[in-house]
Amino acid sequence: MKPGTFLAIAVIAVIGGSCTKLVPSRPPACCAAPGYSRAQVEAVLGKPSPPEPSSKFHPYPSPPPDAPIYTTEHGYVTVHYAGVDGLATRFSMDFYEGKAPADAFSITSAYLPDDAVDLKANVVGKTANIHVYRSAKLAKALPASQGMLYVECKGPEPAMLCYTTDVVLGAP
Repeated sequence: MKPGTFLAIAVIAVIGGSCTKLVPSRPPACCAAPGYSRAQVEAVLGKPSPPEPSSKFHPYPSPPPDAPIYTTEHGYVTVHYAGVDGLATRFSMDFYEGKAPADAFSITSAYLPDDAVDLKANVVGKTANIHVYRSAKLAKALPASQGMLYVECKGPEPAMLCYTTDVVLGAP
């Protein structure tokens, strides 16, 4: 091997390794959906943070009582808890910009329990595009839920664009 070839390979390896750090990584799967404690949710999302200043195109949501907002790569996540240190009971993501339903479900599913399975019982209506998931971990944590999670994509035309997704227990 020529001396210049080895140097070129080494430079490419260093540049390639540093470029992967520039690409945002996906959040760890699990622990931000209903059925998880605040400590588990914050291990995934970090501490609640005030939203960035609102823009005229996408104002940030107002935090409801006992539902802090977390800033993520794709949008603002609002988690509702049962009590101060209780389990998460609802999860919403307000995207910074509209997403195709497939992308919205893919982004949101990263926050579901790692054993959540899409049951392919999907419904598209005028106000929401809904996917149904089942999780054995959720069934253990919240037996009344029977492990069912409904992910609702919402927007003016939910078959084509999602502005928010809601993850709820039980029937939507």
